Amino acid sequence: MIRPTQAIVNLRTLEHNIKALRGELRPGTKFMAVVKANAYGHGAVEISKAALGCGADYLGVAIPEEGQFLREAGIKAPILVFGGLFEGYARVIIEQNLIATVHSIQTMQSIQDEAKSIGKIQPIHIKVDTGMNRIGIKNEAQLKKLLQFAQRCKNIHVEGIYTHFAVSENPDKSFTLQQGERFVRMAAIAKDLGFSPILHASNSGGLIHFPEFHFDMVRAGISMYGYCPRGCSIGRPQLQPVLTWQTVVYCVKDIQPGETVSYGRTFTAEKPIKVATIPAGYGDGYKRCLSNKGFVLIHGKRAPIIGIVCMDMFMCDITEIPDVAPGDEVILIGKQDTATIDADEMASLAGTISYEILLSISNRVPRQYIN
Repeated sequence: MIRPTQAIVNLRTLEHNIKALRGELRPGTKFMAVVKANAYGHGAVEISKAALGCGADYLGVAIPEEGQFLREAGIKAPILVFGGLFEGYARVIIEQNLIATVHSIQTMQSIQDEAKSIGKIQPIHIKVDTGMNRIGIKNEAQLKKLLQFAQRCKNIHVEGIYTHFAVSENPDKSFTLQQGERFVRMAAIAKDLGFSPILHASNSGGLIHFPEFHFDMVRAGISMYGYCPRGCSIGRPQLQPVLTWQTVVYCVKDIQPGETVSYGRTFTAEKPIKVATIPAGYGDGYKRCLSNKGFVLIHGKRAPIIGIVCMDMFMCDITEIPDVAPGDEVILIGKQDTATIDADEMASLAGTISYEILLSISNRVPRQYIN
């Protein structure tokens, strides 16, 4: 039996988004589908297979375990691990045929040693820091030193060099232009030393707003799932949310003036109202901070949440929505008739970003995949 609280993932919409994003690229530019964090809550294996099936060239994950999970599911495409490597990770990277991110001689040495012991040539991508100040090589002298070290590592192939934009979604383009120009200078060092790496810098914001920085490959994350990076207004391409979060009405009851709803009694009825109980809560990833301010869709109309969101249920006011009955469809994220609630709106109410809303949908919410 399938729980009525579920996330519907439309793989045809994913295909639409990928084709729309690829349409922004010049011919020959590779496309990396970013599937870290369980594909932003959508399901890593299913999204990866679908993305590869409609034109993705690479997959991107955060940690080796995510890449290993995809390998165990039979996925053979190139997988880049973005995160830094801890002790013991080098062997996992090599054995699972993953691509490591390297930004230090120490890490490169550990990969060289493991690759030599196994008798493999291990591809790596070098990360340079052009302004994010997270991980990566910060200056040109350090990059030159690392690349010269790589020339002595017979079991390492420098397949790529990349950076990450900090504010590519912002209307003010000045900082991203600085990052892009710095990346070009650092990439030139690699070419002067005889390397021919795949160059990539653009995340979703860069893909959409900075065609001059598409280089050899782009990395599509949130845009692939149908959302805009925070602060960015997408005019092109036309993206559509891939995920719908839905459930049903569990029960309906009448509340009289003076009665309260849920824990803490934060809502008191001022008049007779009709209340629906919804079988989802913060245990499913529905944010508790949406208590008394979020909305759901029932019969194509907005029903405000009243009272505190519980772990497994919450309540909403359906007084203005006639004929609501147990079993009626409830949309938490998605479209119903002409009304829509998307992850951006929910994020705005919750004081966060769409990424976190999507990633918060817990594993106890079944994912159903449709084409």
